[in-house]
Amino acid sequence: MTVQIFVDGLFVPVHDGAEPYRGFLTTENGVVTATGPGSPEIPAGATVLDLAGKLVLPGFVSAHSHLWQSVLRGLADGCSTYGWIEQLHMKYGPLLTEADMYAFTVHGGTDLLRHGITTVCNHTHSFGDGASGQWRAALDLPQRTIYSHSSSRLDSATERLASIERFQQTTADVDDPRVLARSYNTTWPLPEADMRTEAALLTEYGIGQHLHFLEDPSATERQRAEFDRLLATGSVGPDTVFAHFIHTTPEIVARAGARGAAMVWNPLSNGRLGSGIPDILGYRAAGIRVGLGVDGQASADVADPFQNMRTGLYLLRAAAQNAAVLSSREILRMHTLGSAEALGVADRVGSLEPGKFADFVVIDPEHPSTGPLAPDLYAHTVLALSAANITDVRVGARSVSTGLFERADAGAVTERVAALRALL
Repeated sequence: MTVQIFVDGLFVPVHDGAEPYRGFLTTENGVVTATGPGSPEIPAGATVLDLAGKLVLPGFVSAHSHLWQSVLRGLADGCSTYGWIEQLHMKYGPLLTEADMYAFTVHGGTDLLRHGITTVCNHTHSFGDGASGQWRAALDLPQRTIYSHSSSRLDSATERLASIERFQQTTADVDDPRVLARSYNTTWPLPEADMRTEAALLTEYGIGQHLHFLEDPSATERQRAEFDRLLATGSVGPDTVFAHFIHTTPEIVARAGARGAAMVWNPLSNGRLGSGIPDILGYRAAGIRVGLGVDGQASADVADPFQNMRTGLYLLRAAAQNAAVLSSREILRMHTLGSAEALGVADRVGSLEPGKFADFVVIDPEHPSTGPLAPDLYAHTVLALSAANITDVRVGARSVSTGLFERADAGAVTERVAALRALL
């Protein structure tokens, strides 16, 4: 048994009813056992770590990411979603190997970790002989994963079922606390009978559905028309996550909320691609669980959850012409506990409460200096801090920061991307 006690931290909790406090966090074998203000009793054999008054946040959760895109940033500037897909997926995708997908995914996961994201839903793509390289990368990265498997968008119904079976065989017996859940990309519709069969198989295996839906304005009419088919085939429920979900109707929102579905808001990506601003306030009122994602680094370009929160907060306030429509505290919760709730894993991650994994980020607001802390720590955290203030990232109470903030040797990845560009 390993007991670690972190003392003299300025904790910024996100769970309901809690307020910031200067105090301690006790962990046992990487799980939170106690936390609170003041100084704890120190049992014999415990390891004590002094946080020296630094801020402590729960590790961020990105509820929608494409880690492999990390090495292909700055592409297709000025393009909307489908023009961007043409420049990235259509050009680079056929050239990618399984080794590429593994290396690029590790690059992306490390980048998210550097930005304080300790749990990620990695929505994979089928380049490079399927998603096995991305799965291997998930098992080699220190952060926790909700692995969203993808077959090819061109696969037939039979091929998709076979892909689900292979995914089940590969992942079902993996007993690893980093693997929190699994989901499947059901973005591309099938005939209704085939969708019923697919949804039933996913439910049998405990695999959720995660789909891009109503993201780009040009697909609005087509995807709105497909929503009834999703409802009729059992494809909308508590295990369904809609990524983006921007161009909805009041009826779609009401029915998604009634079915217990969730959505993931990706402010940086949605802004970069000109996708639009979702009705977050309306979704919450309808009972839709809302999480935040940094999306792929080829469409958001940076994986900084602080920038993601600020972008989303400012967009909503500007659209409403009302600075009070969403608070800093609410959006911080959304990128931590709210994202965990959207993904169905809030019993294990998203907040620092007893029984959950001790995944957290240590922040020094003086390096670089952000000035004296505001009385409202939530406002200071969201509005003034950035990933540059992170001094330590811990997953299961274990520091994963060794070498994390130093210049990485990305020579092999850089050479491979240069070779791909030369082919194009």
